This record gives sequence, C-alpha cells and structure tokens, in this order.
Amino acid sequence: MGNGGDKSVGLMGMNNKMAKEIMKKGMIVTVVSLAMFFVVLFSVSYVSAYQNLCLTHGESVPNPENPRYTCWSDLCQLCVTNNLNPTNFNKCRDLGACTTLGGNNQIDVTPPTLTINSPKDGEVYNGRKVLFDITSNEPATMSYLDNINGRGRWKRLVSLSLSYYRTRSLKEGLNDLTIKGKDRNGNEGSYDVSFFVDSKRPRVKKSSPRKGFANGKFSVEFSESNPESLVLHYGNFVTGFRTADVDIEGCSTNRGRYYCDVEVNIDDYSGQRIEYWFELEDIAGNVANGKKVSLDVDVVDPIINNIDSYWFQGEGRYNKYIYFEIDLDEDNLDEVSILDNNARRLRWKRICSGLRNGMCVKKVSFKRGHHEVDVMVMDEAGNAISERIVFDVV
Repeated sequence: MGNGGDKSVGLMGMNNKMAKEIMKKGMIVTVVSLAMFFVVLFSVSYVSAYQNLCLTHGESVPNPENPRYTCWSDLCQLCVTNNLNPTNFNKCRDLGACTTLGGNNQIDVTPPTLTINSPKDGEVYNGRKVLFDITSNEPATMSYLDNINGRGRWKRLVSLSLSYYRTRSLKEGLNDLTIKGKDRNGNEGSYDVSFFVDSKRPRVKKSSPRKGFANGKFSVEFSESNPESLVLHYGNFVTGFRTADVDIEGCSTNRGRYYCDVEVNIDDYSGQRIEYWFELEDIAGNVANGKKVSLDVDVVDPIINNIDSYWFQGEGRYNKYIYFEIDLDEDNLDEVSILDNNARRLRWKRICSGLRNGMCVKKVSFKRGHHEVDVMVMDEAGNAISERIVFDVV
C-alpha cells in the first residue's frame, strides 16, 4: 500500500515536470513566431512604402486627373510613396534604379490650355505694337494666324514654353487672330480673338462757314477710320456756350473722308458774335479739335417790302422783258437770283449782288412762250426767301 502510494506521487511529479517543459517550449515557439511575423511585416512595409519612379514626357502622378507632378522632360526620376504621391528624394536613396510607371502610364492626348491675357477680345489699342501676354499649363509651341491679312501663314511666337510676353506689330484697323499652342506630343489647342488697332489720330480737315455770318447751319469734313463721336461747340461768353452731337451715320463718305452737316437754333445769339468748332473722337479715345471760327450771327430772312409790285412785264415790242424793281430789307445781301423752270437748261442766274438805296433793279429778256420763274433773295448768312412769278411772252 505504501509503495503504491509512493509510485502515484512520483508519477504525478514527473507529469508536472513534463507539463512545465512542454509549456516552456510552446512559449518559446510562440515568441519566435511573433518575432518572425513582425520582421516580415516590417520588411514588407519598408519595401512598399516608397519607390524610385521613372516618368516620361507628359506622365503625371498620382494620376492625370490629379497631377501633383508632371514630367515635362524626356525622362524624369522621382521618389514617390506607395500611393504615387511625390516625396523627399532621400527616402528612395537606397532603392536602386527607378522603375517605370507601369499600369498607370497613359498616352497624352490633351491639348495645352492657353490663357490669353493680351490681346483681349473686343479691345481697342491706340498703337500698332500690341502686347502678347500668354501663359500655358504645359510647355507649348505658340503661334498665331492673321485671319484677315495673314494669307494663311502661321507666325511662331515661342517654342515649348510656359509663357510668352512680348509686343508684336499689327495692322491698322480690325485684327482677327487665331492663337494656338502645340505640346511635345502634337496636341493642339487654338483660340480666336478679334480687336481694333487705331494708332492714327483723327483730323478735322475744315469746317464752314469760314467767314461772314452764321445762321445755325454748319458743316465739317474730317478723316478717321473709326470715328466714335463728333460734337459741335458754339456760343460766346455773353449768352453762353453750347454743344450739339452730330449723327456720324448720317454723314456722307468718300475715299476715307466724312462730310457732315448739322443745324442748331442760334436765334438768341442774333446780332452777336459767336465762336464755333468741332471736336472729333475715335474709338481708341484719341481726340482732335477743329480750328475755332468767329462769325456774326444773322438768323433773319431777307424781306421784300414791295412783295405785290416788285416786277412787271413790258408791253408791245417790249413784251419779252421783265422788269425787276425789288425793295429789300436786308443789310447783308449776298445775291438775288432767278430760275426759269421752262428753260432747256435749268440754272440759277444772278441779277443783283448789291443794292442801290435798298433796291435791286434789273431788266431780263425771255424767249417766246410760257414761263414760271423762281426769284430767290439770299443774304451772306445763307438765309433766303423765294417767290414764283408766271407770265407769257408772245
């Protein structure tokens, strides 16, 4: 009995010892396994964290939609993270030669995007040298085509550059240009722009009346390719100065010159002396003033005092004569003229250019037949009246 109990106790002790040994070995295996796992995990993480990448021209990382870096050379070497984001090159120093972008490589089919800061569409430039201020989102060869005067020939501005900033000499008047950019891969983007060049200052050639009297009717001749406004200035320091806009569209033109008429009411200046001139402005803001002219104002029409008896017809063999005895109230007479509406050749014929004691006296011969004759009296300011007489010569 005693020996059996001793054996049982001995066996239990031996089993406990073996169990401890097994547990000890199991813990060692577990620790070693965990250590190897972390070593492998660390190694994998270290290898995949960065890579030395080779890019060719036009390739972007992380992708073309989010181009944090784009290669504009034939070959670019770049250090990137495992997400293809550019990072410090020192982190790839020990990784050896670079690898290509591989599956992310895409053919560049996108044309360059140009930003044309100048010339601006619809702008007016007052000099023939116009600034070309153009930028591109990638190196591009920039050129332009003059669609009006260029004869289909492109003119190069710069080769494979991100910007161009320089003046170019252009034609006077409307310019219609096409500006294009072409990248290394032959992708082209073009833009149309039109504008005016007006470097020539406007010129007021002459105006009328130049001397004598003013009656409110004025005319002007000027040369300008792109007139914007024409203004008549007139008046004096007694009654005041005024302005009147002239309708340029209503002017006649001939060989680049404009001929314009304008009429204003200057009745309250009657008997006074006024000064007038024209001011011309073109679409580029250049302004020219005509010569100032001083004139006396006469807005009163001539008056025939003997309106019912200023003419009579001869009798008998003098029947072909009409006798004019016109009593006029006019201090500034220009002329008295007649127009025979039944003559073969219609023209005004002067019968008086001055007065004697306020009278215009003249005998005029007419051919046989019926006659309707207009009699016109005009003063030096251009004010005029007209009457018609009717008679027959037998």
